[in-house]
Amino acid sequence: MPLVRPDDWRPRGIDDLEPAAWNALRHGGSACVVAGPGAGKTEFLAQRAVYLLENRICHAPHRVLAISFKTDAASNLAARVRQRCPPELANRFVSLTFDSFCKSLVDRFLNAVPADCRPPDPMTSPFPSGGRSISFLTLARLNAPQEWQADIAAFSATDFEARVVGGYRLPLAPQAPQSAAEFTIARWWATQLRPGHPSSLTFVSINRLAELLLRANPHIRNALVATYPFVFVDEFQDTTFAQYDFLLSAFSGGQTIVTGVGDDKQRIMIFAGARRDAFQRLEADFGAARFPLLFNFRSSPDLVAIQHVVARALDPNAAQTVARAARQVDGDVAQVWRSQTKAAEAAHLAQWLANDMGTRGRSPRDYALLVKQKSDDYEHELASPFAAHGLRIRNESHALGKTSLQDLLSDDLCRLAIAMFRLGATRRAPAAWQLVSSKVLALRAVVADDDIGAAKVEADLTAFLAALRADMAATAPSRNSAADFATRVFEYLDLAAIARTYTEYGVGDLLQIILEAFCLHFFASADGAADWTACLDAFEGVNQIPMMTVHKSKGLEYDTIVFVGLDDQAWWAHVPGDPEGVAAFFVALSRAKQRAIFAFCQERGARNNVAELYQLLTDAGVPEIAI
Repeated sequence: MPLVRPDDWRPRGIDDLEPAAWNALRHGGSACVVAGPGAGKTEFLAQRAVYLLENRICHAPHRVLAISFKTDAASNLAARVRQRCPPELANRFVSLTFDSFCKSLVDRFLNAVPADCRPPDPMTSPFPSGGRSISFLTLARLNAPQEWQADIAAFSATDFEARVVGGYRLPLAPQAPQSAAEFTIARWWATQLRPGHPSSLTFVSINRLAELLLRANPHIRNALVATYPFVFVDEFQDTTFAQYDFLLSAFSGGQTIVTGVGDDKQRIMIFAGARRDAFQRLEADFGAARFPLLFNFRSSPDLVAIQHVVARALDPNAAQTVARAARQVDGDVAQVWRSQTKAAEAAHLAQWLANDMGTRGRSPRDYALLVKQKSDDYEHELASPFAAHGLRIRNESHALGKTSLQDLLSDDLCRLAIAMFRLGATRRAPAAWQLVSSKVLALRAVVADDDIGAAKVEADLTAFLAALRADMAATAPSRNSAADFATRVFEYLDLAAIARTYTEYGVGDLLQIILEAFCLHFFASADGAADWTACLDAFEGVNQIPMMTVHKSKGLEYDTIVFVGLDDQAWWAHVPGDPEGVAAFFVALSRAKQRAIFAFCQERGARNNVAELYQLLTDAGVPEIAI
């Protein structure tokens, strides 16, 4: 394509960028892009990628590397770039998660990892056991020299791995421990790399091995830097100690331009090891310039004003954001509902939601029920009153084996399998066909210019789907028939090919975890379904009101959010003045585009610990209504 002068370049797929976003996009060095709720962080990164590629600022054969925390976020960003620039340029945009990027390095250069830390066969275990951490720290303390035992006793089992192990760089050569932390870390690694046993590496340990690999082999690091002169990191405020240290080891030195995008006011992953100073470290270590984005494209002006009151509780210097979305509702955009009993609360909420949907012509997916924790309990309390009004709750935090419903639905294999079943249920599913055909070509290792191979795979796929469609049409949904069809689809896709093609499934038990969760949910969705389309709709939550925890709601948006259980019982760990609790409250409030409701039920308990959150709403002019 012809070269475009940077000054003449215009955004792709959108009308324009806000002035601050233009400045950040054109900035020639590293940057901290501080983007609040609704600022369009993903869109900004997509536009910056296209800008760099189309203007030959990132010229061939160099690539742009984007690192996200979740697989669906990485896939979403890659899809946006593909939609906005030609394939020959989009192919030089690499969008991965931190975990998959680190694991790909360890897998590819395993023999270059120093021998004393080299696992014989890396295996990830993304679900470490908290109980094991407690017993591990107890044994470590009992076996430690006397002078270190008190320090080890002070380590927390919940974040020992994330903070202590994740913040420690493995030595290039074996050395005797010089502190309680080093003694405990050495024992921790001994449990990860036991001679004669298959290794069971967590994502933190793989990160540490990847960092050691680059430090021990400067030529590998140099090749990495030469390949990726531009690196993006999304949700930068959630960067953990291990992830930031890896970023520093891999790309510091001035050759790589790093763009970190996020918002400190939405930092709610401290419990999982997120650094409190990620943006400050990026400014200091990479010379990053700070660019605050001030537009909010999600929430109406009235909601933005309320959000600003909470934002100032987190940062007294928080700039006032500019609402770019129009108000579409009459009356209050936010309210506190106070009820005496759970039954009264559930009945009122169900009636109100049904009326609002009917009056405004909204669908159930335009609403979300947010809770702090224990979503199963709230689902149990609300399900019957909702059903009485023809409403069904979709508990996206519900556990399915070792994962959650929301994580299952964002998984690549799940999306592929459901697209296969959509094509089995109907002939007209163009989006499903596009997804399936592209993924099956990848699974069969057909390269871009292999027209004969692509035609053969497409013919085979068409024949398989025709047979599947005929058999599904002749078979009623049930648990047994769902099991038969699931076996058939996954055998066609070929689990071995899936493990080869998708990095995250290549080792460990993640593939089996997803398969188990898929089958559990698919069989339940088929049970009692009128037809296969209804089964698939139930699987994907069509016409259901989503319920999830605040942490699971991160990055999502809804016309109306209802926060159920804003009380001391649900927020038992909240300490007045704790910024992480206020940040969680801010995240919940900022998911709403038009309206936010906060429900307090006296039957559940008091609201002394969370009084500061109610005071923020009062300060913002939010009325409290007895129901």
